Amino acid sequence: MVRTTPVTVAIVSDNALAREGLRRILDGEELTVVESHSSSSGLADLKERRSNPAIVILDIGADHDNAAEVESCQAAMPDAKVVVLTDDFNFEPMLEAFNAGVDAYIVKRIDCEALIESLKLVHLGEKVMPSELARGFPSRWSGNSLPSMPDREVISELSDREIETLRYLILGSPNKVIAGHLDISEATVKVHVKAILRKLGVQNRTQAAIWAVNNGIELSQPDIVPASQSNVSKLETKSGAAISR
Repeated sequence: MVRTTPVTVAIVSDNALAREGLRRILDGEELTVVESHSSSSGLADLKERRSNPAIVILDIGADHDNAAEVESCQAAMPDAKVVVLTDDFNFEPMLEAFNAGVDAYIVKRIDCEALIESLKLVHLGEKVMPSELARGFPSRWSGNSLPSMPDREVISELSDREIETLRYLILGSPNKVIAGHLDISEATVKVHVKAILRKLGVQNRTQAAIWAVNNGIELSQPDIVPASQSNVSKLETKSGAAISR
C-alpha cells in the first residue's frame, strides 16, 4: 500500500486548550500539525522555518478583526491555504474573511471527521463555507445593501462563457479552478471576470455572485460538481457543511 505524505497544518489560536484539542483531532496519517501559535504574529517570528505548513487554521474570536488576522497569516505564509475557524456564523465577518482571501470559513459546531474532510478539500483547492450561508440566502440577499436586480436584458449581454464563469463565481471558485473546469487559461478567466463585473455594474466577485443568484442563474449544471461526491455527501450528512469550488 502506498503511503501518502500527510498535509501539514499550522494552528493559530489564543486559546491553549483549543490549540491542543485541534492538535489531537488532526494529527494522523492524513494531516499533521507542525506548528502551533497563540497569534498570527507567531508565524512571522520564525526566522529559520523548519516547516512549511500547507494549511493555516486561524481560530478567530468574535472580537477579532478577521481581515487583519487573515492578511497577517498570508503575509507570513503566502503559499499556505488559510482556514478560519469561528464560534458562530456571522455573515459580514464571513464576507470580510473571503474577501481577504481565505479558503474556508468553518463554524466550530462541525464534527471532527467532517473538519478533517473539509481541510483535505481545502488542500485540493476547494472552498468550504458554512451551511448557515445557504439557509440565510432568502433573507440576507434581499436586502438593500445588495446590488439591485437589473433588467433581463443584462443577462442577454453576457456570453455563454461568461455565464459559465459566473456560475463558478457563485461557488467562490478561484481563477485556477475555473480555468481547469472550462479548459481555458487563468488569463482568459480574468478577462471574463472583468467583463462580467463591467456588464453587471458591480465592483467585485461577491457582488457578481449575489447578482447571479438574485437573477436566477442556476448551479444545476452537469459540469459543476465537487471532485469527490462521496466527500461532499459525507460532509453534508455529518455537518451540513456547504462545499464549493
